[in-house]
Amino acid sequence: MPTAWDGLSDLIVIMRTTRVTAVAALTVTGLLLGGCGGPRGAEAPSSTNQPPTNETSALASLDPCTVLPQAELQSIGVTKPGEFVDQGTGESGCDFNAGDFLLTIYKAEKDDLSYWRGQRDNFAVFEPNQVGSRNGIKAVTKGSEGQGLCRQIMESGGGSVSIAITYRADKIQGNDPCAKALEIARLVEPKLPK
Repeated sequence: MPTAWDGLSDLIVIMRTTRVTAVAALTVTGLLLGGCGGPRGAEAPSSTNQPPTNETSALASLDPCTVLPQAELQSIGVTKPGEFVDQGTGESGCDFNAGDFLLTIYKAEKDDLSYWRGQRDNFAVFEPNQVGSRNGIKAVTKGSEGQGLCRQIMESGGGSVSIAITYRADKIQGNDPCAKALEIARLVEPKLPK
């Protein structure tokens, strides 16, 4: 029997698909226009002069779907394995249905807290905080205030890990998504690379 939650899941998939399509279109446009900027006949800079960049992020081996053991997931209401998600923007993660809310654990290998500070204008709530020994940011995107959404961002391994909470429409009242995101972030934090 379909539920309101099923509709929200479909909406989230549509929103992700639209975002991925938009990013892909902008990337292709940028690549096409990139060849138009230099003087005719100018040689492209040689890539042989560049040092190799084989740096591996400390977050590369972190699997957002397995970072929390099953017992901890069950303690917050998750009873089924998570589903891998990829934002297409350098941020991959895992969705977990906890009944009353959707939990998503994201990792962004190249986006540290300075990146998020640069995105500050996109958030209605943007409050620096601490999660265990790590610097973090409590964030709610503009237009999402009061909609049961919140993200707790933590620094980790040269990038960041985020805990995003999205309450079902019928569960928003009386629940604080930022408090829930912080609670779950405290479970995840000790398992993250420095």
